[in-house]
Amino acid sequence: MTNYKKKDVNAENKIDFVIAWVDGNDKAWQEKMAEYGHGKNEQFRDWDFLPYLLKSVDRYAPFVHRIFLVTDRQNPDCLSDAGREKYRLSDDLVRKIRVTYHEDFIPQKYLPTFNSHTIELNFHRIPGLSEQFVYFNDDFLLTGPCAPEDFFRNGLPVDCGCLNAINGKDPVFAGIQFHNMALMNEHYDIGAVRAHLWKWLNPIYGRQNIRTLLLLPFQRLQGIYNPHGPLALKKNTYEKLWKRDGDILDQTCLCKFRKESNVSVYVMRYEQLLSGDFVPGKINNRYLEVTYPLKRIAAALERPGSVCINDTDMDDMMYLKRKKQIQYLLKEKYCKN
Repeated sequence: MTNYKKKDVNAENKIDFVIAWVDGNDKAWQEKMAEYGHGKNEQFRDWDFLPYLLKSVDRYAPFVHRIFLVTDRQNPDCLSDAGREKYRLSDDLVRKIRVTYHEDFIPQKYLPTFNSHTIELNFHRIPGLSEQFVYFNDDFLLTGPCAPEDFFRNGLPVDCGCLNAINGKDPVFAGIQFHNMALMNEHYDIGAVRAHLWKWLNPIYGRQNIRTLLLLPFQRLQGIYNPHGPLALKKNTYEKLWKRDGDILDQTCLCKFRKESNVSVYVMRYEQLLSGDFVPGKINNRYLEVTYPLKRIAAALERPGSVCINDTDMDDMMYLKRKKQIQYLLKEKYCKN
């Protein structure tokens, strides 16, 4: 990401951040989820990354207009008086935060929901959200200075337009990706890529261009590369898809839990890419898993850009041990000085 230089961001170009957060350790929330037949494949452990994500935004993205923290009537401890003091959250940061409950923006017929896709597919309904916004999972962290131009330029999202095949390693994720692409293939084919070829074959993507070159001969869209990091999105993209494909989105949102027949928030991103409504950019995000060597995680935290530290299967004892180790790394990174 580019170095941040202080500048005014006018009302038309203001950028909000949206963070979806759940405290999977909350007993009351677990009981509510159990009432609706919680699936065993779902994982909701809280690694307490949220305060460090907020500190990373405060330190590295001071241009952000508002931070919408989306929760299911859960209020994070880090925003209490004691939490703010513990993590040294600045007054300026706290003034920007808007805790937003699901019922504040998700249609009642979809509630309660434990399906992340339902939450993500309705972000455009958040009261007061700006046209331009960036979506963060709560396991993302900024690791160096960034500027508005890292996310939007002249009103267009900055993104990496690269073709890809669907990864079949995770059958549920592969199924969701298949349905995402099936929806996109109803409206676009490879001609949409060729129409904006310079945006899809760009030196800034480096070796990712090879994937696009290999898939260009196919008439149907096989898949699109997904960098697992912050997503630059526009409200009017959401409004366009809800008007055009509302029946498909509705089917997903009616599911209380994720299913492989769902579509995901990536359809919003794909719409922006395939319509040419984006600016090519290098995505400096690094994907990590909590089980990776600590030295690798520590090194990634020192490289400018962003990281995702994703949860994986492990027993409770290992979870508590690894959580303590990663928390130490995050305190060293974000709470010193």
